[in-house]
Amino acid sequence: MTINLPDIVHDGSARVMREAGESMPISLVERIVIGSLMLDSGYLRDATSQCTPRDFFDKQLGDIFAGIAAMYASREPIDVLTVSDHLQQWGVRFAAEDLHTWTSEVPTAASVGSYAAIIRRASMRRDLRAAAVHLNERTTKDEVPPGEALEMAMSELREIRDGHAVEDLPALPLSHVLHSTDTAYDWVIQGLLERRDRFMLTGGEGGGKTTLMRQIAITAASGIHPFYEHPIPAARVLVVDAENTEKQWARETRKWASSAGQLEADDPYENFHLSCAKRMDLTRDGDLGQLHRLVDSYNPDVLFIGPLYRLTRGAINNDDDAAPLLAALDTLRDRGLALVIEAHAGHATNPRGERDLRPRGSSALLGWPEFGYGLRRNAKNPLHVDMVKWRGDRDARGWPEKLARSANPGQPGSQRWPWRPVQ
Repeated sequence: MTINLPDIVHDGSARVMREAGESMPISLVERIVIGSLMLDSGYLRDATSQCTPRDFFDKQLGDIFAGIAAMYASREPIDVLTVSDHLQQWGVRFAAEDLHTWTSEVPTAASVGSYAAIIRRASMRRDLRAAAVHLNERTTKDEVPPGEALEMAMSELREIRDGHAVEDLPALPLSHVLHSTDTAYDWVIQGLLERRDRFMLTGGEGGGKTTLMRQIAITAASGIHPFYEHPIPAARVLVVDAENTEKQWARETRKWASSAGQLEADDPYENFHLSCAKRMDLTRDGDLGQLHRLVDSYNPDVLFIGPLYRLTRGAINNDDDAAPLLAALDTLRDRGLALVIEAHAGHATNPRGERDLRPRGSSALLGWPEFGYGLRRNAKNPLHVDMVKWRGDRDARGWPEKLARSANPGQPGSQRWPWRPVQ
């Protein structure tokens, strides 16, 4: 169940990971790919970038895969009924009832690229095993000289390598890059975030980072700049909070979320959805798939999610721990939304005795986002915090350097929002 901001929500989340997918029978994986494309042909590029029709173990499923690609190229609608109309033409034995069954087996169409990659790997393994059998046969017969057997094996391996290449790596001339590339910003929150940006905010416990995330989310949904209150295009906002409850959200935001009504702003209740989930593990098929379904349902421009340590079951102590989680988050970013992640800072201190604001855990977290900031209490004013960069920005943005906290945001005589920039 997911509901609007005034009611505050609860729901879950999910995704396919390689270990889970590769433990499935390959026949099921192949049916899931076909079923996914009938549910949403918009993911066809994800599938064709990972496998080709020849990679399918069931050649009739490979023929259907090729047929769907041809339908897509000719701009035909793609669903169970339209595909079933082509089955006889493609010379395959399946019926419409089979196609309906395949769509029911799909966890989420958004994961089709992961399943397609499993199909390609399985096909390569079959070809490699066949090449090994051929080499063994040649080397057990005296009539094939070893050098000739080696050359034949190398030729066969090159054919396997080239035959399983799904896309050539492109290289564009500089003139094309300079003159044909659209460099306009595709803002989600004007001046702060554009689509596909990854922004990570850290800080100590009780330092105000959760409140700042809530402020940015509600103002963005209201069509208000989070810090300067001038109108901006309203963003569709989805928040997945893996730590706090709906009641905690209501208690804090009720006092100041109505501030949007004091300005000429959009109704945030139309653009904002909140899911308060229990601890999740985005490296598992179930959790990430549900999260993709939330994105399918609400089509957000920006997803606020965290805290980071509650998005996986174990600690994120090294790159091996971090890699599957970051890959899972990137599948969300690849949907064309901006991603804002809350994370806890480590407990180490820098040479000045200040708490290090880099995210707790693997060093892989440092280079992953485009923007990484932490909140540190200002040494001179207890109501001020400094927004400290713990990684260099990949592009110019208008994040403030210092914020002032309001004791009673939204109340008469006080500032509208919990945080305002200090000029």
